[in-house]
Amino acid sequence: MTSDEDDRFGMPQSAFEAASDSDGRDSPVFRVGMYVPTRREVAKLRADDLRPILIDWMLESPSELIPNNEQISAVRVILGTRTDAGEAVIQQLIGECDAYLRV
Repeated sequence: MTSDEDDRFGMPQSAFEAASDSDGRDSPVFRVGMYVPTRREVAKLRADDLRPILIDWMLESPSELIPNNEQISAVRVILGTRTDAGEAVIQQLIGECDAYLRV
C-alpha cells in the first residue's frame, strides 16, 4: 500500500486517458464516474462531499476506471481510520464498500 496521499488508489494515468478517449475527448458531456478520489480525499473530505464521488466511481465508472477489490478494500481501511468513522454517513459508505466487495 502506498503512503502517497495524492495517489488515486494505483489508477494509472493511462486508464484516465483511455477512458477519455473512449468517451471522446471533445465531448461536451461529463461522464459520471470519471473521477477517482485521492487517498487524502477519502481521508479528509466531508462525508457528504465524498459519498457521491465514491458511489459514482464504484457504480458508474467507465470500464477503464472500474475499481478492483484491492482498491475498494483500501478505501474501506481509510474510511475506518477517519476521526468521524463512527458517524452514520461514513458507516454507510463502509457498508457500500462491503457490498461492492461481495459482488
